[in-house]
Order: sequence, then C-alpha cells, then structure tokens
Amino acid sequence: EYTQVKYPLLIHKFNGYEIVTEIKITEKQYAVGTQPMLYLCFPITELKAKISLIGRTAETKEIAYFEITKNNIKVFLEILKMFGTLSNNHKHDILQIINMILV
Repeated sequence: EYTQVKYPLLIHKFNGYEIVTEIKITEKQYAVGTQPMLYLCFPITELKAKISLIGRTAETKEIAYFEITKNNIKVFLEILKMFGTLSNNHKHDILQIINMILV
C-alpha cells in the first residue's frame, strides 16, 4: 500500500504580486516513476490580448500572452530558479535556454 499526493507539495506566493507557483509530484506520462511539476498561476489581468479577456470567453485560436517586463522580471527569474532545481533534467533544460539567450 502506498500514499499518493493529490495536492501541491509547495505553494509559493511572490510578495507584491498576485502570482503563485505550485510544485507537485506527478506520475510520469510515458515512463515509470514520478516527476516534479511546476505550475504558474496568475490572474487573467496579467494576460495581454488585443481585446481584454475580462468578462468574456476567449475565441477559438485567440492569443493572449504573459509579458515579462522590468516590473516582473524578478518573479520570472525566481520561477526559472525553481524550475531548475526540480530535477537534473529541469536544470539541463534551463541551462540550455540560458545558453540560447546569451548566444
């Protein structure tokens, strides 16, 4: 018999922001074992779109994005650090992304 975790193991709210990260351990999708997952939760008001998404349903294939600015870059960098510490594979992925940015 074993215990399965069905809720986040760690919830972190960034001071001064309505942005929250959740880390939980999940079963690997195509392999045996578990893997850590990082979820980024933020209010819809943080999304940029041609027409505000507040109070309506997005259209099919409508695009909205989370803009990284000088006001939230520290949060973004902390999220990268969190992601990189989840596993060696995650760390490798983050280092590859950083190398691509710097080249």
